[in-house]
Amino acid sequence: MAKRRKTDLELEKMTDTNIAKVIRLLEPQDGKPITKKDACQILGMAYNTTRLASIIEEFKQKQQRIAEQKAKLRGKPLTDSERINIIQEYLNGATVESISKMTYRGSHLIKQVLEDNSVPIRQTGHNYFRPQLIPDAAVRDRFQCEEVVYSARYDSIARIKTEKLDPKHGYVYSLWLLSERWLQWCWQPAYELASLEHLRKIGVSV
Repeated sequence: MAKRRKTDLELEKMTDTNIAKVIRLLEPQDGKPITKKDACQILGMAYNTTRLASIIEEFKQKQQRIAEQKAKLRGKPLTDSERINIIQEYLNGATVESISKMTYRGSHLIKQVLEDNSVPIRQTGHNYFRPQLIPDAAVRDRFQCEEVVYSARYDSIARIKTEKLDPKHGYVYSLWLLSERWLQWCWQPAYELASLEHLRKIGVSV
């Protein structure tokens, strides 16, 4: 039997956050629980108690597996390969939350790895006119053509193509922005770019 495809509304609403919310409302510590019909509406699905029960059970089992994996890793130091993987995934656009789920490591530890290794941090609300400050270890006055760097103004990794010396801004570079949200050319001065060389040296592939 073919697996049922989710509707657009379900894809939008059938998130871990929403499922957890439904469970809390169906199984409140105090107060009256919501109806299963209301629960289905919250998840954007047609009223179906059997399917609702299956979704909740699968979610609980998944959360249990995650908790067990985290318990196994609790107190154990990160390996070099874990550290490299965390940095590489983040540079490729993964969020701290998604990396935490992928590695079964806490979000605080993920953030600590990024900070300790001077990884340029993406802004929660990216602002083109107020680019993020470059970590000290990643500051450079000049870069090489074809070098992959991080663009603070566009919040994206980018490949340098050409260089010119501007009397006001110093070395300025034409870049091809590699993030899927951009994929375009731009010009930026060196002081808005972060070197990734220190990350290459520890084994990160960029």
